[in-house]
Amino acid sequence: MFSIIIPLYNKEKSIVNTLKSIIAQSYNTFEIIVVDDGSTDGGADVVKQIDDKRINLIQKENGGVCSARNVGIKNSKYEYIALLDADDYWDKDFLSEASKLIEDFPQAALWGINFAEIYEGKLIRELPTGLPKGFRGIVEDYFEMPEKKGRISDLFCSSSVVIRKSIFDHTGMFDERLKYSEDIDMWYRIIANFPVAFYDRYMSFYQYDADNRAMNRKRTLKYFLPYYSDKYLPYKNNSVFYNFIIRWCAVNIKDIYFNDKSQRNDAKVAAKKLDYSVLPSKYKYLFNMPYCIAYILYLITEYRLKLKNK
Repeated sequence: MFSIIIPLYNKEKSIVNTLKSIIAQSYNTFEIIVVDDGSTDGGADVVKQIDDKRINLIQKENGGVCSARNVGIKNSKYEYIALLDADDYWDKDFLSEASKLIEDFPQAALWGINFAEIYEGKLIRELPTGLPKGFRGIVEDYFEMPEKKGRISDLFCSSSVVIRKSIFDHTGMFDERLKYSEDIDMWYRIIANFPVAFYDRYMSFYQYDADNRAMNRKRTLKYFLPYYSDKYLPYKNNSVFYNFIIRWCAVNIKDIYFNDKSQRNDAKVAAKKLDYSVLPSKYKYLFNMPYCIAYILYLITEYRLKLKNK
């Protein structure tokens, strides 16, 4: 049985389609928890008009998507938490395949099915997973895959995963300080501690052109995961993961530092939190030398990188 958690914030135009995709599932043993996070449109009223006893609407003051998901999880009845955003939708067999994945790989704590990015109703891109086409199984060496196998995207998406509820007691809940990358922060904390399974079949549909998409807004560093790189210090003994996440944070801080003047001071604060013992020496120099000199070096390294990738 699944508890499906849907954060709702100003998604009046899309929430009906999202809920219809759940109600139409071939596997129908579930509850739907819609958490209205202080919407200012009519989204909550739309949910109330749908006559299905499996839908539970919770209304709260605005606190962000992490807060909404945490409230939904805490109010859920079942052991398997399926996440779905209020502007995305599922193939009618998504839950059925998720159930089979759980049955076949019970040792996992997170199960994901591949997602497609949709624009104006059409598939716009398929991102390399680094896995064999049609892969179905436990994912090994997750944090080594980008360099070894050419993966350029995360396998998991906040509209295509099922999480074992009990593991939140170990990993903690969604980090409510974050408005961007809060989902990958959760996936990474799970993957660093538990096996995860993945099925390379498109069954979840991410609407790239949906209204009010967080990814389409400018990222404020203070609400973005790299600002809190020091939160991963407890994972330092897991060197593969720790090195991966600190480098990921450093790259994102560097890009903001050199390309967004309005956030440069915040980038300096974030840079001070980085663990330079696991970073290439260039990062320490770039963040500590006079900006004008650092910027020239940054442009040179970016140009060399472009030449290398041609």
